Amino acid sequence: MGAIHPQQAGKLFEERFAAGDLDGVIDLYEDGAVFVTAQGAHEGLDAIGEVVAGYLSTGASIVMNESVAFEAGDLALVHWAWTMTLPDGRVAEGASAEVLRRQSDGSWKFTIDNGGGSALIGHDNET
Repeated sequence: MGAIHPQQAGKLFEERFAAGDLDGVIDLYEDGAVFVTAQGAHEGLDAIGEVVAGYLSTGASIVMNESVAFEAGDLALVHWAWTMTLPDGRVAEGASAEVLRRQSDGSWKFTIDNGGGSALIGHDNET
């Protein structure tokens, strides 16, 4: 089952990422979703899968910390504070800005996943 509340999606991402469950992570995104990185916007489940597989291959772990959500009908804007730890001990922290949409079954899926939040201002945003 997917996220039953928009804020649950981040914790499901964390759990599935920790388990190395690429398919489970991808299942949190709707068709046509966009995953934003410093390298640009990656559109569609195949492109998102490639990016997430790259992160998984590093052996990093991620913790989704505090969050806040704002719902407007079938859309939600959620911000998460996150911490990523790399196998060599380096730690990165940031905050996300993500849009989720309520699906026909009532679950919530990512439509736009901007894990870098405002840190990406000034980066190329073309797909």
